[in-house]
Amino acid sequence: MKKRVGRLLLIGAFFIFGYGTTVHAHESERHMLMPGGDAVGIHIQSEGLIVVDTYTIETECGEISPAGDAGLLKGDIIREINGQPIYHIEEYKEALIKHNGSLMLTIKREGETSQVAITGCKSLEGEMTTGLYLRNKIAGIGTLTYVDPSTKKYGALGHEIIDQDTNQIVDIYKGELIGSTVTSVRKAVDGNPGEKIADIYFDQEFGTIDKNNQYGIYGKMTADDFDVKKMIPIAYRDEVELGSATILTVLDGEEVEEFNIEILEVEVQVEQDVKGIKYVVTDERLIEEAGGIVQGMSGSPIIQNNKMVGAVTHVLINDSTLGYGVFIEWMLEESEINYKKKTDVVQAHELAA
Repeated sequence: MKKRVGRLLLIGAFFIFGYGTTVHAHESERHMLMPGGDAVGIHIQSEGLIVVDTYTIETECGEISPAGDAGLLKGDIIREINGQPIYHIEEYKEALIKHNGSLMLTIKREGETSQVAITGCKSLEGEMTTGLYLRNKIAGIGTLTYVDPSTKKYGALGHEIIDQDTNQIVDIYKGELIGSTVTSVRKAVDGNPGEKIADIYFDQEFGTIDKNNQYGIYGKMTADDFDVKKMIPIAYRDEVELGSATILTVLDGEEVEEFNIEILEVEVQVEQDVKGIKYVVTDERLIEEAGGIVQGMSGSPIIQNNKMVGAVTHVLINDSTLGYGVFIEWMLEESEINYKKKTDVVQAHELAA
């Protein structure tokens, strides 16, 4: 039985060559993936301590703010203390006591690294502190996009994980993909984004989280729970068409279901970008129960003509039936999966001709 330990709220193409030769990317030559759609829990330990905010301390000499006086700001990431890497809040507290409140912090701010000297003080309660609210762990839910059967590598979300307090991308020190069950969906209405509400299981680890960037989260599966899925081929970027498609996602429990969408626009992209596909939700049930796309659906695979073409990434706040998706090829490149690109297929056929 699963142990419930937390409830969290979240959000056909071809090439033509000379002599009339038409070269197609045949089904047997395409990379095959196990499609996702599963709701997954995300548990991340950041690389360093995230400054959530600063506060003043009541002392015998009045109110003071060591962190504020030192110039620390919300969103700063403390990477080292006195030259030593730091990953846990307990280590910060221990260093304060060991060095009698006098610390040299190495911080990362907007990509730049600098050093900040800070001197703590004792509160009226006798606690040594610097007036910092710190965090090093983040948890939430999202949607699995695919698992590569040969390498066990996966991709999910289709966009980066942002710290909601600092509004900055989270640098990962260690992360796990964990179990999750959707208990309800808060419907998106009147410009307010909806969200999946889910139980997550910190003791049920499926895989590692090794990368977090604007194209999603990536890692390797350590459990075989998803090996039972039927594989489907990928679609190349220039094969995505206007018209009917579907997405795979979970609205209740752990059951992955298929919902109808209509692809409205397809961007011609030669470099990675997250908004390659624009679509509208046409599925009456998804609109009725969720209002369209809600938080927690990011990463839901987009299927067209029985091929995986991309993943859900963004939704318009003022119209939750309209959203964007990233091409599956861009996510595969982020997974560092050595799949056969269309140019490879075309060149092989050209040589054979």
